[in-house]
Amino acid sequence: MRVAKRRGNGEGTIYKRQDGTWAGQVSIGYDPVTGKLKRKSFYGKTRKEVADKMAKALQEVNSGTYVEPVQTTFGEWLDKWLTGYKKGQLKPGTYENYEILINVHIKPALGKIPLAKLQAHMLQAFYNEKLEKGRADGKGGLSTRMVRYLHAIIRQALQQAVKEGLLARNVADATSPPTIKNKQMRPLTEDELLKFFETAKDDRLFAAYVLAATTGLRRGELLGLCWDCVDLEHGVITVQRQLLVLKDGLSLEETTKSKSGRRSITLTDDAIRELKAHRRRQAQEKLLMGEAYQDSGLVFCKEDGTPLDPREFTKRFQRHLERVGLPKVRLHDLRHTHASLLLARGVHPKVVQERLGHSSITMTLDLYSHLTPGLQEAAAATLNGLLGKEKSPADMQGSK
Repeated sequence: MRVAKRRGNGEGTIYKRQDGTWAGQVSIGYDPVTGKLKRKSFYGKTRKEVADKMAKALQEVNSGTYVEPVQTTFGEWLDKWLTGYKKGQLKPGTYENYEILINVHIKPALGKIPLAKLQAHMLQAFYNEKLEKGRADGKGGLSTRMVRYLHAIIRQALQQAVKEGLLARNVADATSPPTIKNKQMRPLTEDELLKFFETAKDDRLFAAYVLAATTGLRRGELLGLCWDCVDLEHGVITVQRQLLVLKDGLSLEETTKSKSGRRSITLTDDAIRELKAHRRRQAQEKLLMGEAYQDSGLVFCKEDGTPLDPREFTKRFQRHLERVGLPKVRLHDLRHTHASLLLARGVHPKVVQERLGHSSITMTLDLYSHLTPGLQEAAAATLNGLLGKEKSPADMQGSK
């Protein structure tokens, strides 16, 4: 082996190996435990390639940004980050979502890549692939919202690696995740809603449909509503719980989606009447079930008091729609129906925002402004005749 001429002190050495490739070593500091000098080896097909790698490492050492590569894979780091930094901090439902998305989508595609070698272009290719054909069932791509969610998880995990000195920078910041495109909503018209109510009026859960359409509650909020949050005397409900579907079963969480999600909503007369009828029916069910009734305080539950499965509740709702030939919309579209009916009646968007529990009025306007045709015309009509209140500049000029 022939050793090349040494560079200046601390700048390392470069030599050609017997197989024709080049190698070099550079000092990267001292081991804090042993006090011994630490040197890092670099390899390449040419002397210049190795020299460039060494020069970059020396520059990072001098600027204090050099991070010694580790053997940990990205998948191993995700596991460590999830259990070490997120368990106990996230709500159970959110933690489970993170865990599923990491195991189903992120680790199979990126998990074997060494953490130190993960690059922005790899993440970008991952996002693009998921958009095109990322569904676990093989039926097309994931939504833009879901890919942004994957990006958020990856970015959080890499940011923690940066904080711990495992990475010099967060490569997720150099990517371009997709802009979120909201799913096309299909609210029921007023006539369609009344038609649905007519066919569903004998359902023991009819009050749940009425409440969904007249309050805009999310499905989890509706099925997580308890009687201690219902004040029928004053006609108000308080939203503070939600029912979640977890891998271990259904779970009633004491916290809602966000701070704005915890709110009080004034009920319509129809909702109050149906809730009173529902409460009487539920009392009869308790008597019939006797000790077998599992009273968890839920407003909407099975005949034995146990929670309703949200997915089965949606199917139940859609069967009523199909029975009368209405579009097979999602249960969530009753929430959109509530918002669109209010806005069409001239209710201020701030009130709609508060009833829906949106974090900002901007979200409300972005989602629903296009569902109220005629608002532009109505706005213009309010200014009709404005110049007629006084002479126009042209009239004043002609009178001189």
